[in-house]
Amino acid sequence: MSPRDDAAAKRDRLSALPDDLLHRILRPLEARQAARHLSLLSRRWRRVWASSPFVTLKDKDSAGSERFVNNLLLLRDPLDLQLALRGANAIGLPDRVFTCATLEEISLSSRARDFIAPKSAVCLPRLKKLHLENVQIDPSAVEKLNSGWPSLEDLNLYQCWLGSFKISSESLKTLSITACVYDEIHVSAPNAGSLKITVSRRVYLSAMPSLVSAWVHCVGAADHLAPCAYDLIAALCNAQRLELFRFDVLLQDIVHKPATEGLSLSNLKSLYVGEWLVTDFYNALAFFIQRLKLLPPLPRNLETLWIRLSKGDDVEEFRKMRSALKEKTKPREMEVVWF
Repeated sequence: MSPRDDAAAKRDRLSALPDDLLHRILRPLEARQAARHLSLLSRRWRRVWASSPFVTLKDKDSAGSERFVNNLLLLRDPLDLQLALRGANAIGLPDRVFTCATLEEISLSSRARDFIAPKSAVCLPRLKKLHLENVQIDPSAVEKLNSGWPSLEDLNLYQCWLGSFKISSESLKTLSITACVYDEIHVSAPNAGSLKITVSRRVYLSAMPSLVSAWVHCVGAADHLAPCAYDLIAALCNAQRLELFRFDVLLQDIVHKPATEGLSLSNLKSLYVGEWLVTDFYNALAFFIQRLKLLPPLPRNLETLWIRLSKGDDVEEFRKMRSALKEKTKPREMEVVWF
C-alpha cells in the first residue's frame, strides 16, 4: 500500500460528514452516553454532540434527570426532546421545557407518574408533536398549555391522569387519548383528521368537519357517558373510517333520547363494530338495527362492514340479522367474527 493510500485509510471519514448528517446519526443515542463517550473522541465530536438538536434521555435518577435536562436546555436550542424517566420518585419537568422556543417535538414517558405543572406561562410556539405516557397533568396547567402551543398538530396521551381536561386547538390534526383516567374531557379540534379515544367518563366533542378516521372504545356504564352521546355521534359523522368498540353502551345511552335528526354518515366507507360484551348477539344486532332509525343513516355504498360479537347458540337468528344488516348497508365487503 502506498503512503497516500495508507493516509487515506487512517483518515476519519465519519467525522468529515456534515453536521446535520452527524446529528441524525447521533439521534438514537442516549444523551448521557453521548456526552460521556463521544466527547473522548475529538474536539470535533464534542462540538457536534453539543450542537445536536435532538435530546434523548433514559434515566433512573429522577433528580439527576431534572438537573441534566435543565442544563441541556440552557446550553442548546433543541428541536426534539425525548425523555424516558424510570426513577421511583416523580419529578416535575423544569420550567425551561415549557419556554423552549425551538422545540418541535416532546416525548415523555414516566414510571412514577411524573407531573406537568408549569409555574409560569407556557411558550412553545414551534411545538408540533406532544406524546405523554403515564404523566399527570395538573388542572392549573390546562389553560396554560392550550394557549402555549399554537402550532400543535399531534397530541398523544396514554395512561395519563387528566382530571377535567380541555383541548382547544385550530392546528391539531391527530388526537389520541387512550387508557387515561379523567373526570371529563372537552375537545375542540375542528381541523383534526384522526381521532382515537377511550370513553370511560364524559367526553364532549365539538364538530370535527375534517375528520377522516376515528377509533372509539367505550368502557364503563352508560350513565357515566350521558349526556354527551349525541355530541359524540355528531362529531363522528364526517368520518370515512369508523372503529367502534363497545358501541352498544352509547346505543343504550341514547335509546330514550330524541332522534338524531339532521345527522348523516354519508362519507362513511369502512365501519367496524366490535367487542359487544353480550351473550346473545341476536339481541345486540336487533337493537343496533332498530336504532338505525334514530342514528344517522348508514350510506348505501358502504365499502366494508366488520362486526365482532360474542357467540350465541341460535345460528339461524344470527343469519337473519346478518342478512338484514347486509341489506341495509349493502357493503362491498362484510365480515362477521364470533368470539
